[in-house]
Amino acid sequence: MNNRIKDVYLGLGHVLNNPKVFGLGERAPKILEEALSRMQQELFEELKEQLHEDDSLSLELSQDADCSRAPFVTSTSFTLKREGN
Repeated sequence: MNNRIKDVYLGLGHVLNNPKVFGLGERAPKILEEALSRMQQELFEELKEQLHEDDSLSLELSQDADCSRAPFVTSTSFTLKREGN
């Protein structure tokens, strides 16, 4: 989902920065420009929020990794033999 939001955010920026490419002339109509800018700002806020959530999860996971784990224990049977007897 994060990539889709980023793609839409970048697409809106492309329209706002290059309106002529989309047949809007040198400049998009003011009402369209304002609406697209608002949408882009909302997407930016959502991306920041998701980034914050991802950072929080990363922090939690790194804290879990810092905890010491119990040693791995195995049970192996063996016998000792004297050579030469």
